[in-house]
Amino acid sequence: MESLLDQADALILTSGEEGPDRPNFEIPHELANHAIPNGEWLEVRENPNKGKGWFAKRDIQAGSIILVAKALVCALDLEYIAGDDEDDDIDQDEDDDNQQMEQEDEAQGSTVNELLVLDLLQNILDDPSIWSEQLTNLYPREEVDIKSSPVWISKDDEVFSQFEAMIDQIEKVPGLVGKSKEISRRLPLIIRYNVLSIETCPELLSHPGQNGHHSLSGVGLYYWPSFFNHDSKPNVSRYAVGNIMWFVANQDIFARQEMCISYLEHDVLCENSYRRNCMLTLDFKEDEDTNQGIIGEDGDEGPCYPVVDIDVQNELMSMNPFDRLEAIDQLMDQAAGEALPDGEGIEGEGDDRMDAHGSAWFECDSQNLRILKAITLEGCDQSEKALQLWEECIGFTDTKMPPIDETSIVMRVQAALCCMDLNQEDRAAQHAAIALQKHNLMFGGGIRRFRRRYRQEFRLNLRPKSSGRENDQSFEEMLWPYD
Repeated sequence: MESLLDQADALILTSGEEGPDRPNFEIPHELANHAIPNGEWLEVRENPNKGKGWFAKRDIQAGSIILVAKALVCALDLEYIAGDDEDDDIDQDEDDDNQQMEQEDEAQGSTVNELLVLDLLQNILDDPSIWSEQLTNLYPREEVDIKSSPVWISKDDEVFSQFEAMIDQIEKVPGLVGKSKEISRRLPLIIRYNVLSIETCPELLSHPGQNGHHSLSGVGLYYWPSFFNHDSKPNVSRYAVGNIMWFVANQDIFARQEMCISYLEHDVLCENSYRRNCMLTLDFKEDEDTNQGIIGEDGDEGPCYPVVDIDVQNELMSMNPFDRLEAIDQLMDQAAGEALPDGEGIEGEGDDRMDAHGSAWFECDSQNLRILKAITLEGCDQSEKALQLWEECIGFTDTKMPPIDETSIVMRVQAALCCMDLNQEDRAAQHAAIALQKHNLMFGGGIRRFRRRYRQEFRLNLRPKSSGRENDQSFEEMLWPYD
């Protein structure tokens, strides 16, 4: 993994104004045995409710690597942001319903996945076995599923013209004669239903920063991982470095149990099925559950999507610390379902999701606000109050997310550093030990890999007393010394 992180860093450092090149990393030699499914561990079987999926053939321990895969094709978010911005300019005066429909259309692949469709078509033309030996095995396979799926038509005439021209070439390729109609119908759907988001170290607080890996975020299509079904209680977690993705057991998995991932972020899985289904942009819906959450005074179930997204977080962080703390406190009241008096609110906020009429927001909204408040308090030299928030954040990750989750490691690291700032070394050591233990289960590699992945995290300027390079290094070395 370290070599892949070095390559990812190099892409960031050498990127120009248009962003980094697409990652095209190879699976390291020491992980090659995980690139092909272990037939003694797992097998693809039919699930009557979900279709084909991965099932365990034997007990699998938490922390075991299930698969490591390289994307067949991938594209970075930055490659289609320009096109999205143009669409936003055109649609900015449309009503909320139309905007919601456009968001759903985009999620279904009419814009985001176009690059993958064209790239994969070119790969098929270059190597027909990609279709005959891999892609044809992916959902949707049955005619009934293909007919019931939405027809893909690109909004971009140039893209659609390229698509049609490449489909015409299919008939000229030996082994693909007579397949052009099937490929033209199925390929966009295969991408739509099987594409996965790709993010490198997204859980780190340093991720969106200048030296973070935010610009490497994108989408990709993987072959063997496409057989993982979705579940609101996933027993397999995934993480990526560039286009290489790991799939790891986040808890003990028993023989004959299906191995599932989540198509949603783990911090929204604690929400009720109504909200989870709102966020699932595919055709299937989860079964209703009893976790109905808090209903507003007028019967409104509240926002269907998290409110405190990256834009809201950036706006809060642009405020001076004292105004930010006041704004966060108001938002935390709203997130808890406490309607503000008429005329009160966060100045400059025009997001209709915030007008929830007293109904609670997503629990991850409160979590994100706690994190922002803890960071702000640390910067104001109020580490005791910040530590209480960091430990509340740990409570959320420990009780609302999978048993081994990378976000819980981040919270433990920040709590440990905060304790060191308060000279509470024993308490710091406890958080540090749990963080390292969980990191080893998820990522392996011991202290060296832990400190390599958290290199930028330890350089964040969160605490005035420890903002100097020497103090940062001393905390890191005291809590996680090399063997």
